[in-house]
Amino acid sequence: MTQSSKLPLHSIDKGHIKDLAQQAKAGSKEAFDELVRITYPRLLSVSIRLTGNAEDAKDVLQEAYIRAFRSIKNYREEANFWNWMQIIIRNVASSLLARARRRRFEVIEGIDPHEISTSKVEMDQGVIDSIDLEQAMDELPLEMKRLVLLKDFYGLEHSEIAKRLSISEANAKVRLHRARSALKIRLEQRMSKR
Repeated sequence: MTQSSKLPLHSIDKGHIKDLAQQAKAGSKEAFDELVRITYPRLLSVSIRLTGNAEDAKDVLQEAYIRAFRSIKNYREEANFWNWMQIIIRNVASSLLARARRRRFEVIEGIDPHEISTSKVEMDQGVIDSIDLEQAMDELPLEMKRLVLLKDFYGLEHSEIAKRLSISEANAKVRLHRARSALKIRLEQRMSKR
């Protein structure tokens, strides 16, 4: 570990970052590794803000560093490395969200579509329009949204959810039930407004 990687983030010299970026562009893997060590904490917080959770943020940041490493030869030396990395992170996060949205419809496990008011909207075999679903999900508190995504989008078992959230499996089941109930209410409200 070099001296610069031990420095607190606020005391890292922008000139040092620029020098490392130039060295990495010239082919120094060690310089790129040093850039990763120096920038990781700050860029992780950027990634968390974009994704909404630490697990996805780490995946996004890892992919962003891979892309940066592959394209470092295209890095313009007059550019700010922080800004360049943030653009890459936004692109990776956007790709992640786009993949999630490609599915035109989502089936939400545990919600019977016939229980939802459908006076103006026809529901087809338990499929809920993804726009309504996305908007209803956005209205949920972050913790509830995470639970529904982990179970119904990523397909994790209750035990895996409990482990990720550092709670008991029983607690995961109870919280998931509450989250789905809250989502159902929001979907009913959206349907009734049509």
